[in-house]
Amino acid sequence: MIRKALTIIFTLALGVYLGYQLPRGAGLVSSLIGLGGQGPAEDYSTLASHQALIDFETTFSNAREMVLKDARSAQEAIEGMRFLLRVAAMSTHIIADANPARPRFQRMDTWVRKAGGDNPDAEYFLAAIDGTHDYRITGNLGSVRYVGFTINAGQGIEKRRQVGYLSDRTLTLDEAGNFTILLSKTEPQEPGDWVQIPQDASAVLVRQYIADRDKEALPEMAIEVLGGNLPYRPPTDEEMAATITGTTYAFFALTHLHRTVLPELMEQPNAFIRATSDKLGGAISGQDNLYMLGSYQLAQGEALKVTVQPPDSRYWNLVAETRWHEIYDYLTRPTSRTLEDVEFAADGSVEFLVSHVDTGHPNWIDTSGHAFGFLTLRWLDARHEDVPMPEVELVQLAADSDQGT
Repeated sequence: MIRKALTIIFTLALGVYLGYQLPRGAGLVSSLIGLGGQGPAEDYSTLASHQALIDFETTFSNAREMVLKDARSAQEAIEGMRFLLRVAAMSTHIIADANPARPRFQRMDTWVRKAGGDNPDAEYFLAAIDGTHDYRITGNLGSVRYVGFTINAGQGIEKRRQVGYLSDRTLTLDEAGNFTILLSKTEPQEPGDWVQIPQDASAVLVRQYIADRDKEALPEMAIEVLGGNLPYRPPTDEEMAATITGTTYAFFALTHLHRTVLPELMEQPNAFIRATSDKLGGAISGQDNLYMLGSYQLAQGEALKVTVQPPDSRYWNLVAETRWHEIYDYLTRPTSRTLEDVEFAADGSVEFLVSHVDTGHPNWIDTSGHAFGFLTLRWLDARHEDVPMPEVELVQLAADSDQGT
């Protein structure tokens, strides 16, 4: 113990003398604890899982540098650091913690962690699968406005692609709203909606849109391997390496959305672009949706009026997001509104006011102090409809509105 303490003191003194930059905080403690002691009898550094984790570390470090480069304010950079941790946590939860041999639906977001350009008025679940097994999904739709099942394929660092899709409008339901979905390489004999999956099948993504949480019941669902889930066994090195690689892919894809999903909106603010899942990618967007993605750039005292003429839709909403496609604090601020949470004009249109301060507008969208942000409109079941583009007007607020609330 005395020898180790002397080693630590000598190392600190040498570092100060030579001008070395020592790590801070927890990094320093970790470095000091690691000094001294004996290594393992075997060298495990060549394990494929260890190499895969090194790749994740590199990807995380590169994403940190990207945030510093792409941020346009200190606040964006500050929140960008937390954003990276949130995406790492989500990616770990839905991929690294998953087991396709004993699958389960895992909630992608939490009440505060909303990443990946998602929707605060929705719930997203993901179950990891692979083509080695066949699967049965059972459940009840509940009473939410929409439920969609996107079946994806693509393993490792391959780009994910959609290989199947079912919604509440296409599922076979009994009188109580129960359903069965079968995922397999050949059509099974038992009843249910069948989706043929390839050998590189990777996940089932479930979207649930909720217009009024106080009145709507969420779906219930479960997934199992056909013939019964397999007994537990520890993962092999190759399996763990593949899992970590999949986690790295999810982290990379979610942290780079601002660069890959209509990046021109960052250079052309205060405007919208029409898009469907064909343009955004079926693996990450809703097949039944017509999307209108926009952005805003507002100085103090400015606001953006956004006027829309909604189609006859059972669900639609407008959401404000950060540069990193994170939703603002929707739990305490009006940063998202559904068709059940807006005031309509006499002609059926809806005017939103996107601003830094609350002026009393009935359809206020709070920027939460962000000078730049993305805006996403989702029109359910309007993919092929000729919905008018939003009318956008940059306006000056009255001087007494500048302080806000």
